Amino acid sequence: MLSARPLHLISAAGAALALTVLLALLGDALTRAAVARQGLAAWTDWHDGVSPWRWALRQPRDVIAGRAFGRGRLAAGADALALEGWGPVQVGLRLTHPAPLAQAPVLQLDLRRSRPWPLTLIVRPALAAPQCTAAAGMLPRRPGTMRVDLATLRWRCNGHPAPMPAQAAMLRLAFAPPQRATIALDWVRLRPPVSPRLEGPIPLARLRAAPRAPGTVPVVWLPAWFSSRLLAQRDALWRQHPAAVALPAGVVPHAVPQRRHAGLRADAAIGACALLMALGILPSLRRRVPRMTDALQPLLAMAPVLLIAFGVGDSQAPDLRSGMLILLALGYALLLARLEPANLRPWRLCGPASGASLPLLPLLPAAVLWLLQGRHAPQAIELARYLPWAALQQFLVLAVVARRLDAALGRRAAAVLAAAALFALGHAPNTALMLLAFAAELYWAWCFLRGGALLPVVLAHALCGTLLQAIASDGGWLRSLAIGARYLGGTG
Repeated sequence: MLSARPLHLISAAGAALALTVLLALLGDALTRAAVARQGLAAWTDWHDGVSPWRWALRQPRDVIAGRAFGRGRLAAGADALALEGWGPVQVGLRLTHPAPLAQAPVLQLDLRRSRPWPLTLIVRPALAAPQCTAAAGMLPRRPGTMRVDLATLRWRCNGHPAPMPAQAAMLRLAFAPPQRATIALDWVRLRPPVSPRLEGPIPLARLRAAPRAPGTVPVVWLPAWFSSRLLAQRDALWRQHPAAVALPAGVVPHAVPQRRHAGLRADAAIGACALLMALGILPSLRRRVPRMTDALQPLLAMAPVLLIAFGVGDSQAPDLRSGMLILLALGYALLLARLEPANLRPWRLCGPASGASLPLLPLLPAAVLWLLQGRHAPQAIELARYLPWAALQQFLVLAVVARRLDAALGRRAAAVLAAAALFALGHAPNTALMLLAFAAELYWAWCFLRGGALLPVVLAHALCGTLLQAIASDGGWLRSLAIGARYLGGTG
């Protein structure tokens, strides 16, 4: 008969394998569901005679770089974005992928406050393409709506007369105020002149490379299942057909209601998280159910990070909610560090020199991957930027979560598996990154709980992350090191 120790090792290995499969399935399912939601929302817009390209302007962060370019400045408003200008000034609109001007050639500006400023449109069909410009007339004297048919404008590309660009990878609004004044932009939209014809669903392999008629929008089924491959297929489709509706294979197009009050739901999730975290540190709760409290506190410590990974407070531009969640996680971790029960194993920043190199072992496979697939040489500045983020993650996962799980569960292997699984979930829905994080944290959590030194793990994490950043590419197996909505966002 096998002794107890080999049986424990076999059961731990089986649990690790099962968690690996579950994490892979979860990451791919989350990505597939997100692409389906995105595609169905776009199908609904086109079906209703509008387009998915619209911008609600409220805060400076709603535009490129969070500022105006030139002689002007932006200010947030309750229902519009104020632009004060005293000379030529430009505002760039955010594009996750090229906007199809051929299918949506009508630009609509909703203005809460207006002045008769000349408006010029600046477009690049591709980010490396020459700039195209067209004078679009004067803004209205009074608040209201201005519509511009882009196809009727006199376009000039690279200084020469040209037809309207078929797509826009960059889109800027250029204003020329004759004197200091302020306008307020509410919505900017690209609209089709008539409801387009939705063609499909068409399997990706059968999609013709020829451009579609201006009034046609293809609906395309993407066959890939693996997360990064599915997103790579979607982005490649958009580069060829910017107006295309991308859906995972088998998803039947149908109208979906517009998502409303998303901000309120995100705020409610953050509020509920903060309330649960406060309840989790109540002394009365610990006196009544100490074992449950010891297991609950590490889960609550990870809750803000998991909310970011699952899309709350994370957008194409980091916002106030994501900052609040990071501060909430850090504050709760520091509070738990001050309220440590006596049965927790002590930890230290640096351990004995003899064991300091153990956490660096994952650097070997990371270095091999970089030698085989690296796109550029890692930079010292990248390591410097990554180091604080690695320190925050490992302090939270190891010094706070893993030690409490070790004490609460009473089994080292269970604590290591649980800490690594939570760390991997914090990288959702990036499947490749989730699996890499799970494998690395299994080893790092074992090293930490064995020796109690945090700094070697932080250095190993930062070095591995810097190497992986040099590997990541839009079309590769590792798309990026992004999580949440930024991982799902399109690339142009």
